[in-house]
Amino acid sequence: MPKERKFRRPLHYFTHNADLSLGDILSWGYLEDLQVYAIRREQDVQYFDFLSDIKTLPWWDVEELVQTKNIKQFYHGLDVKQHDQHLWNYIKLQAKNRFPDWKPQYPKQDIKIDPVTKEKDITLNIKPPRCLKNMPLRAMEQDFYEDF
Repeated sequence: MPKERKFRRPLHYFTHNADLSLGDILSWGYLEDLQVYAIRREQDVQYFDFLSDIKTLPWWDVEELVQTKNIKQFYHGLDVKQHDQHLWNYIKLQAKNRFPDWKPQYPKQDIKIDPVTKEKDITLNIKPPRCLKNMPLRAMEQDFYEDF
């Protein structure tokens, strides 16, 4: 099991409200028959066309993704492009060194100061990741029964 990393996230990402968060990353991998990358979370599954679309995730999700076990180890066949294998190794190296060159999404801080109490109210604005809007479907077998 990966170690606990929730302390790095904004507080509303702890909740199980689907409007605010999809939850922790449980597993991820490349689905050969659908030709997509899938990230399984507590509340949902996110599908990405390209490995480079992971860059649109918040930085704490990319760090968690690097530490989470892949459902199939990445070196498994010709269906995964060689470029993606090199890119994944680069992403792992960048996450290990705190992203010096390859920059995932860092949230913007909106700071509002209450004029009466002079307290700061910090809101983190995060753009939604560039994932597929519709779930890809597997091809259904057509000739499964001869009398049908």
